[in-house]
Amino acid sequence: MEITDAYAHCGLLKYKPVEDLNRVMDRFGVRRAVLVQHVGEFDNGYIEGLVAKIPGRFAGVFLVDLNGAEPAGEVRRWAEGGRFRGIRLPVESLATHAAVWQWAAQLGLNFILYGAFNRANAARLAGFAGDHPHSAIVLAHLGFPDPKEAPGFASLKPVLELAASRNVLVQVSGMHSRGRPPYDELVPVVKSLYSAFGPERLLYGSNFPNMGEEAVYGLEIDLIRSGKLGIPAEAAPAVMNHNAVRVWFGRQGLRAGSLLWSAVRA
Repeated sequence: MEITDAYAHCGLLKYKPVEDLNRVMDRFGVRRAVLVQHVGEFDNGYIEGLVAKIPGRFAGVFLVDLNGAEPAGEVRRWAEGGRFRGIRLPVESLATHAAVWQWAAQLGLNFILYGAFNRANAARLAGFAGDHPHSAIVLAHLGFPDPKEAPGFASLKPVLELAASRNVLVQVSGMHSRGRPPYDELVPVVKSLYSAFGPERLLYGSNFPNMGEEAVYGLEIDLIRSGKLGIPAEAAPAVMNHNAVRVWFGRQGLRAGSLLWSAVRA
């Protein structure tokens, strides 16, 4: 089964360089990866260069400094090269920096969101998703459930309600930050997400290198592929490959470069 890692990190300062990511991907049979900029780094040049060099292997997601002088201008600067297919934003920024979101959507970028959801920001996101049906909106790390809420995970309800928005997807990633392998305590979360979003709107992501031991990369792949994490084994090809290819490597993922200049002229 072909595998696409829809959420991985690499870098020269905080995280490991791409050579380490390539080695681990090859070790566990992962063909492609989405390189997501890590929090606190706003120079996206390293990821941009990797995507330019090997576009079939990597897709890029960038960050901008929302507290900077011109965050909307930074969105345009990183999008205009056509190398990035998405932007990473904190979920609460839809309330504080709505213009950045609008501009990113107009440029054809997809979104990866981080941060815990509550009813207020989930309602805002549902409205935004409805207004921008062509933007894929990915909630990272299972929608950030609170591990202390197991087994009920009451705060997951706003995330589950977002399943009504057909362009909202959830990343099956970051399990190692919320539990310990084999993540028995998270299986109810994954089952709930699968029931709400279905096999077409979940995406596997490693969150490399945050799992610590590289063996955990392979373990998480096996848990999903075998159906032991709460996703039926027959859905694994969609969750671990097809959905990510559609969102990040297919025609939908190429919208940023093609829409930029029409947006600027408008």
